[in-house]
Amino acid sequence: MNWLRDLFRRKHAKSMNDRVPSEPSLKMDNNLISISADNPITKLEDDALGRVKPAQSFADQILALDSTEGVVVGILGPWGSGKTSFVNLARERLKQSDIAVLEFNPWMFSGADQLVQAFFIELSAQLKLRSGLAEIGKLVEDYGETFSGLGWLPLVGPWIERGRTATNVIAKLLQRRKEGIRSSQSKVCEALRKLDTPIVVILDDIDRLTTSEIRDVFKLVRLTANFLILPTKSGHG
Repeated sequence: MNWLRDLFRRKHAKSMNDRVPSEPSLKMDNNLISISADNPITKLEDDALGRVKPAQSFADQILALDSTEGVVVGILGPWGSGKTSFVNLARERLKQSDIAVLEFNPWMFSGADQLVQAFFIELSAQLKLRSGLAEIGKLVEDYGETFSGLGWLPLVGPWIERGRTATNVIAKLLQRRKEGIRSSQSKVCEALRKLDTPIVVILDDIDRLTTSEIRDVFKLVRLTANFLILPTKSGHG
C-alpha cells in the first residue's frame, strides 16, 4: 500500500505543477524586456543612445555658419543608423532659435522635372504658413514656376544650346526663360537678405533613393536652390 500512496503523491504533485507557474517563469514575467518600434525618435526624452548633446551641438554649428551665400551640410551614416532621429533632435534645437525650419522628402517624387516642381511647391506652401514669410513664399512659388514647360532648364538648357538641331525659335524661348529664372532668383535672394534669421531646409531619406535620383537631388540643390541653407541628410547602404 505504501507504493500506492507514493504514486498518488507524485501524480498529485505533477498536477499542481501543471497549474502553478514555476519560479523561473514568474521571474521572467516580472522582468519583461522592453521592445520598442523601429521608428525615428522625435522627442528629447525618447533618446536612449546619448545623441541629444551631439545633435544640439550640430544645430548650434549650423546657426553659427555664414549663411549669406547658402550652405549645404550633410549627415552621413549607414542605412538604419539613426540619421533621421539625429535630424529630429537637431530640428528641435533649431526651432528654439525661432528660425524657419522647412522640410522636403524627395523619396515621395521621381524624375528631375517632378522633383523640382514639387520642391518649390512644398517650400512655398510651408513659407506662406509662417508669420512674416508669406511674401518670400510667393516669390519662391513664382521662381519654381519658371522651371515648368520646357523641363528642367538648368540641366537641359546647355544641351539644347550645344545641339545642332536646336532651332532659333527654341533658342530664343530658352533665353527668355533663362532671363526669367535669373530675375525670379534675384528677387528671392534679395528677400532672403532682408531676413534677420536664416531659413533651414531639411532633405530627408536621400539614402532611400536610386543613384540617378540622388544625382537629381544634388543638381536640384546646386543649380536651382543655392540661395538657401540646406542641411541635407544622406547615407550609405
